[in-house]
Amino acid sequence: MVRTKGSIIIVFLAMFVTACSSTHTLDNRVSKENYRMATLEAVNDTHDGEPYRVWADDSSDFLFNEIDGTTPLRVDGDRLNILVLSGGGANGAFGAGVINGLYDNHQLQEYSVITGISAGSLIAPFVFVGGQEISRLKSVMLSINDEMILGEENFLNTIFRDAFTDGQKMYEFIENVYTPEMIALIAEQHKAGKRLFIGTTHFDSEELVVWNIGRIAESDLPNKIVLIHQIIAGSASIPGVFPPQFIEVNHNGQALEELHVDGGLTVQMFFEVVNIDYSKVNKALGLTTKPQVHVIRNGMLKVPYQATEDKGVELLSRSLTSMTVQQAKGDLYRMIYFSKMSNLNLAFTYIDEQFDVVKETKDMFDLQYMKALYDYGYRKAEHNKLWDTEVP
Repeated sequence: MVRTKGSIIIVFLAMFVTACSSTHTLDNRVSKENYRMATLEAVNDTHDGEPYRVWADDSSDFLFNEIDGTTPLRVDGDRLNILVLSGGGANGAFGAGVINGLYDNHQLQEYSVITGISAGSLIAPFVFVGGQEISRLKSVMLSINDEMILGEENFLNTIFRDAFTDGQKMYEFIENVYTPEMIALIAEQHKAGKRLFIGTTHFDSEELVVWNIGRIAESDLPNKIVLIHQIIAGSASIPGVFPPQFIEVNHNGQALEELHVDGGLTVQMFFEVVNIDYSKVNKALGLTTKPQVHVIRNGMLKVPYQATEDKGVELLSRSLTSMTVQQAKGDLYRMIYFSKMSNLNLAFTYIDEQFDVVKETKDMFDLQYMKALYDYGYRKAEHNKLWDTEVP
C-alpha cells in the first residue's frame, strides 16, 4: 500500500486528537434544564439551612434568620467588617503586601466576611484563618513563577484539548499550600461565626457561583478537601491558559459534572453574596456602628497610556487589560452604590499611577515586579495611605 505524505499527516492528526480526547464529555455535563438543581451530595445540599454554595442572583438570606432575628455571623469588637479581594494574576502580590503591612503594624481588622476571586481566592484563606498563616502569605505569593504555575506547555493543547498547559503543577501548588490542616482551621473559623466566600464562573451558563468554603470545610462531604482545591484552582484558572475544573455534582441520583473557570470572567470582585440586609444583621449582633467594607483591588483602575505595536498579540493583550480594568471599575461602582443603599461604609485601595515599575521579563509572574508590588502595597499600609473612597 502506498502512503502519501498527506495521508500520513491525516493519520497522525487522527491519532493525536484521539490521544488528546477528554473523558469529560458533554453527556456527563449538567444541562440547561438541570444545572441550577444539581447538588454536591445525593440527599440534600444544606445543613441547618446554610448552603455549600449559591448563585450570584440567589434570593436566599441564610446570613440572617427572619423568624428569630438571629445571624450566624459573629464580630470581634463593635463593628462588622467585610473584606473584598479582587482578581489580578501576578498583581496579587500587591494584595499580599497590603495584608502583611496591615498585620505587621497591628491594623488588620477582624473580618467576619471575606470574599475572593481569582488571585484574591489565593489570598483570602490566609486572612480568614489569620495568626501565623498571615506571615506565610508573603512567601507563598512570591514563590509563584511561570514554571511552577504553567507546568507543561503545548500550544496545540489549546486547539485539541482544554488549555495551553496541563495544569498539573498549578494544582499541586494549591494542594501543597492549602493543606488538610489549613482547611481544618478554616472550618474552625466558620464555626466561630466567620464566612469565607470564593467565586468561580460556571462556564456553560457564564454565571457566578459563590462557594461557602468554611461550610464545605466543616461538612461531612467525603471529598471536601479535593473540592476546596478544585474551587480555588477553578477561581484562578484563566480559560485557554489553565484547564477548567470539572466538579462532580448530583441530579436525581445521576452523577454529572460542572465546568468551572476563573471567577474574573463574571466579576473582578464582589461582596453582595446573598439577599442580605446588613442593618438587620447589625441589630441581631447588637451593633450601632455601620458595617465597614474594605476592597483590595489587585490592579489599576485606569489603563496607563502606552503606544501599542500594530501586532495581533500586543493588540489582544492591551484589549484584555483594558476590558479587565473597566470591568473592575464597574464592579467597584456597583459595590459603592449597594453600600450607600444598604447604609455601609466602603473604602478601597488599588495600584495607582505612582507605581511605575515595569517587568524585566515577559514572564506572567516576574519575580522582581512582584516583589516591587508587594513592597508598594506594604508601604501604603504601613504609612496609612491605603484607603480611598472616591473612584479616580
